[in-house]
Amino acid sequence: MMEKPNVIILTVDMVRNDMLPRFQTFQKLKEKGVLFSEMVTYAPYTIASLHAIFTGMYGRDTNVDAYFKPVKFDKENCYTLTQYLHNYGYYTQADVMAELTVPRQGFDVFNAHDENKDDLLERHKDIISKAFKLNKKFFLYLHYSNIHTEIVKNVIKKYKDFDKDYFGHKEDNLKRYEIFVQKACDYLEGMMDLMNENDFWKDTLVIILSDHGCSIGEKEGEKAYGIYTYDYSIKVFSFFIYPEVLPLNKEIKTQIRSIDIMPTVLDLLKIPADNAYKRQRGKSLLELIDGRNNSDRLAFCETGGLDGPHPSPYSPNVKCIRTKKWKFIFNSTTNKKELYDLENDPKEENNCLDDYPEITAEFWKQIQEEL
Repeated sequence: MMEKPNVIILTVDMVRNDMLPRFQTFQKLKEKGVLFSEMVTYAPYTIASLHAIFTGMYGRDTNVDAYFKPVKFDKENCYTLTQYLHNYGYYTQADVMAELTVPRQGFDVFNAHDENKDDLLERHKDIISKAFKLNKKFFLYLHYSNIHTEIVKNVIKKYKDFDKDYFGHKEDNLKRYEIFVQKACDYLEGMMDLMNENDFWKDTLVIILSDHGCSIGEKEGEKAYGIYTYDYSIKVFSFFIYPEVLPLNKEIKTQIRSIDIMPTVLDLLKIPADNAYKRQRGKSLLELIDGRNNSDRLAFCETGGLDGPHPSPYSPNVKCIRTKKWKFIFNSTTNKKELYDLENDPKEENNCLDDYPEITAEFWKQIQEEL
């Protein structure tokens, strides 16, 4: 039986799904493994998104469903990916953008970098190189935060929530954002060079993902992220690279969820879930990779903004359910409901709620179950 691989999860913070075809770096990554190009995040901001990824659960399961809730993480009943790997003898290390962004349970070393000062490429290359010199298997979680750094400086702190100087200039906003994404791609190229030069892909599962996207001014009231649940902030992606086991240069366009990542890792490593803890809501993606199933998965997403027109940092007030064709959104502060036909209206410009009462009723029933 094949020995369990090293595991590296690398989050490239705030990369929109529609950046995939714009940058050659993402094609290079796909050539190394499997791209899930239609992934929906649980939350369009880092804290709740990453807690969902590390547990395979929604915020209502972990208690982390809002910006100010990571201190309430249900560590007694939620077993994290890190804890599973640590329990199987892995050395575990994290380098994060802020200490509360991911659960700390199970990490041997847990560090936060200074996103305004540290050279993340050199810092993360050093972490990986040292890990490969250990005489044991390892799990590394590395967070590239520099898009966030630039968006905070150049957008969030510069413009107001309904600033016409921002929302009226989407083309300029896109050009600025793409400069930041290019820097992220330069970082990824450097990481790939390290892996290629040292044959680090061998015996290693590498997962590269985006935790959430970012507005470029599509919807007034959301300068960046975390306010609404439109596709520019909740549609993301993930790469699974494990050349000894997974296929190369494969893109899977089936809709999946970020909560599916942890169950997939455990499935690949043949680690059973511990029934003493809360059940993971995500489901392994291996059946999609090997072709046993190609069904889209219903995605649930929620948020409550730090700012914007209806701030709610202590409790989520915007919730949505997404299929490949439909998006239903409910704002509990305003009681507004929205329905979008994503196939015919991918920019979510026409609320067709009144045109499809039966579909609306079914989504309303489903989203009530998630409230």
